Amino acid sequence: GRQPSEALRVRESALFRPVRAIGLVTDEVPVVTATLGDADFLVTSIGRGFQVFECKHLRLAYIGPRLNEKIRALLCIGEAVFTALKTDIVAWHRLVELGRLRGHTVPATVMCTVGAAYMVSAGGAEVLLWQLSDIGLRPKESSSACVLAPLAKLDVGDGFGECSAICHPPTYLHKVLLGGSTGAVELWNVRTRERVHSFQGHLAGWKNRCGVTCLCEVPNVLDLIAIGFANGRIVILHAREDRVVMEFEQAQGRVTALTFRTGRGAPAHLVSGAPNGAFVVWDLDKRQMHHVHDDVHHGPVVSAQFLPSQPVLVTSGQDNSVRMWIFDTPDGLPRSLRSREGCPGPARRMAFYGAGNDKELIVGGSGGKAGFVAKISFIQDHQNKEYSQGAVSKMPASLKNMQPGHIKRLPPVVDMAFCDVRHYDWPSVITAHERVDAAFLWSAQHQSLAPKAFKPENPADCAPVTAVSISSCGNYCVIGLANGALHRFNVQSQLHRGQIPRPLDPLGAAGKAGSGAGAAAKAHLGRVCGVAITVAGQVVSLASHPKDCQLRIWKLMTHGALAAVPLGLGRPGAPSGLLLRAAGALVAAPLDDGTVHVVDLGGAAVVRSFMCGVPATDVAFSGDSRWLAAALRDGALRIFDLLAARCVDSFVFARPALSVCFAPSDAFLLTSHSKGNAIQVWANKFLFDPSLSAPLLRPEPSRLVRVDEPGAPELQDALASDVKPEDAAASDAGDAAASGEGGEEALPASASPLEPELLTLSDVPPQKWMATLHLDLVKERNKPKEAPKPLASAPFFLPTAMDGVTPRFAAPLDGTEHFQGEGSGHGAGSEELSRVLYGDKSASANSKLAAFRRLLGEHKYDKALAFLRAQTPSGVHLAIEELGPMAQGDIGELAAAMAFFEHHLGKAHLADEVQAYLSLFLQAHGEELSGEAGLRGKCAELCQALESRWAAINTQCQKVRCFLGMLTQRSRNGE
Repeated sequence: GRQPSEALRVRESALFRPVRAIGLVTDEVPVVTATLGDADFLVTSIGRGFQVFECKHLRLAYIGPRLNEKIRALLCIGEAVFTALKTDIVAWHRLVELGRLRGHTVPATVMCTVGAAYMVSAGGAEVLLWQLSDIGLRPKESSSACVLAPLAKLDVGDGFGECSAICHPPTYLHKVLLGGSTGAVELWNVRTRERVHSFQGHLAGWKNRCGVTCLCEVPNVLDLIAIGFANGRIVILHAREDRVVMEFEQAQGRVTALTFRTGRGAPAHLVSGAPNGAFVVWDLDKRQMHHVHDDVHHGPVVSAQFLPSQPVLVTSGQDNSVRMWIFDTPDGLPRSLRSREGCPGPARRMAFYGAGNDKELIVGGSGGKAGFVAKISFIQDHQNKEYSQGAVSKMPASLKNMQPGHIKRLPPVVDMAFCDVRHYDWPSVITAHERVDAAFLWSAQHQSLAPKAFKPENPADCAPVTAVSISSCGNYCVIGLANGALHRFNVQSQLHRGQIPRPLDPLGAAGKAGSGAGAAAKAHLGRVCGVAITVAGQVVSLASHPKDCQLRIWKLMTHGALAAVPLGLGRPGAPSGLLLRAAGALVAAPLDDGTVHVVDLGGAAVVRSFMCGVPATDVAFSGDSRWLAAALRDGALRIFDLLAARCVDSFVFARPALSVCFAPSDAFLLTSHSKGNAIQVWANKFLFDPSLSAPLLRPEPSRLVRVDEPGAPELQDALASDVKPEDAAASDAGDAAASGEGGEEALPASASPLEPELLTLSDVPPQKWMATLHLDLVKERNKPKEAPKPLASAPFFLPTAMDGVTPRFAAPLDGTEHFQGEGSGHGAGSEELSRVLYGDKSASANSKLAAFRRLLGEHKYDKALAFLRAQTPSGVHLAIEELGPMAQGDIGELAAAMAFFEHHLGKAHLADEVQAYLSLFLQAHGEELSGEAGLRGKCAELCQALESRWAAINTQCQKVRCFLGMLTQRSRNGE
């Protein structure tokens, strides 16, 4: 079979393995479209993978494999998808690697096909030519994918700059257009590897030259090419005459994409993408701008393509979204048709929405200079939705000028809290934003921003909100400010319920540090970096001031101080708090000196302290509060076991994790990273693979595993170096046995059980061995209802002779005299002919039976099993029944058959087929086996081996059943 692709090899830690990325629709790589029959498909890059959408409903058709390198460019040829990685271009047919094109020294950024024979790829100033006929566009049954070298390299010269765009004009046989970063456009013949022409028409009268950003051929009109430049200039060039036909100037700046509308009766429109998130429609008949569609994307438009012969435009942007627009209005303006959205930027805060709900997340973060709140589905990506911010214009007048220039969207999110209990009652998602002195309210039901805000009544008390929290009942929320104050609000009415602690509260320790009598006491001396409301009605808060490094506990309803837990005692210097995360009665409080404290609220004391050496960016408790995940600023992530008080796993990312989150079932760990829109999903191997030993039985990690690096071969060498000599000798012996010394063929490696107490089933459909086991029923069912009728006349291709007026069969080669006698005349001269007409029974019917007997006699049991698997159900019956004294054999054949079954039952492979063959053997030779004492003993031993094997399997199944019951939190009585 085909070996797994090298691009699929990824590194994993001791407990977690990368699974996939969610919340990601596309990245900065332009999308490509493909048409197969009547269906249109869209291929998008998602960093280390790609996904294919069907355009009719914009639903996922399939998700490509997770690669070990980032995708730089995409190209679709039929059903094959070409992905440009760091140095290789890998071709895929769904999840199977077809081959790889190796020869680039820098990553390829643009690719284009030249007819059906060639492909051109470019990275920087390196332009390579490939021959597509050397690589199949469908998978073949080969051991490994092919690796191809480039056919040639096109020397564009130093004055051309970097190749930034490629285009193949229609009817230009073996010709390709190259656009450079210096503004040069050249026509090349890929068959002769020669430069045909360097265009000068678009450079005439152009003083400030800039690079070509995109090239696009004009449909239905020969020799016309559209060229987009970095300064916003758009040129329609006549390639044959080297002259400019028309020219436009895009006021929005750089031209990021070009596409023409096609179809019968369609207007001559050109659409160009802009860096401000808009696209411009140009009327080519009137040679003027038709209209500008603003706010298409929150950021630059990366690609824009019209579907063939349809008024549907597909656009993608850096805001991690793909949108479809249809031009069907009377005035020719587009309207939104469909869209798929993800996280517009890195997620700063994320959590699963609801207790025990592992299907939906609420995510808050920053997309550029603006913030966002979105719903991300863990199951179905088409349910992802960014919450609307249309209510920003309805905010109170005191909040409208919170950030000039960004009134349409709120600033980046710094903290978020929600309560799913009030999902249908009132908005219950609260967010805090950068440098805004109010907390905002969102509705998860309507997926939009509510025109309400939480802000202290007294303007003197206002300060930027830095932390928020909501009670488990959804009635109250507490916000922490940059000046150290805490305020409580009613969520439903947005009424201010007072400051924590209340003014002149004698129990408030912070009141002693107030500015004077009558002044409102503040909860902390500095910025509140974390606040949480427990189920017991307590407010827990932490400040980032060095002189106030303690966890304070307040009463929610009375605003009175309950306790203060010092966190900086015994620490060198003056550490301060960074953030706060609570889970039940446990609170994790990381400090800026690299220490992570775990506080028990019941005892108001620090119960665990972990020294990480680097400050943490986020921490998260597992669902059962046994593990604590800490993401560090240097890119590392550590997993601590709270009961054992030690680190059980540690690995490092190329980019630091901004937020971490455990699934409620603890089956997955989610991370979000800087400069990335994706949320990475990591599977908990300890839960999914029961064969792994418990984390506490493993030693602490001695070195960090770089999970973002490709799974290099040296990793396998390091693992192989840990194998003991006796294990290596046993492995060599097992390999020799598997390879079949003395001519013994090896069965498929996938048939070997993973563990000694397990077994594997065969890879054939169950219908095959069931038909073998119940052949009598199959024959009875397939019996014809009536006898077949004779043919009225012989087929034209059979030789016939006329006996008077009656046609009769004629023997070929003029040998009729040998067949018309009573004995058919089998003489020496007719020996060849009789084999064809009558068959050689000794060579055909008995050869297979003799082969099976011979394999049993030579103790080649693997070959004997392979022989049975290759037979039809009738052939299996015949081979098994023609053994023993009743078939003119001896009792030794039955003993060899018993050894055959004992051998394969011991191997525990192909269990379903072996059991079916054993059942047939016992049915056919049961009486003969019972009549021999030696064979009866063999049967008893075989029965004991079967019982012990199935007892071990039953024990394992019961363990898995208990494990699944624990994982799904269901008891046996509730099943």
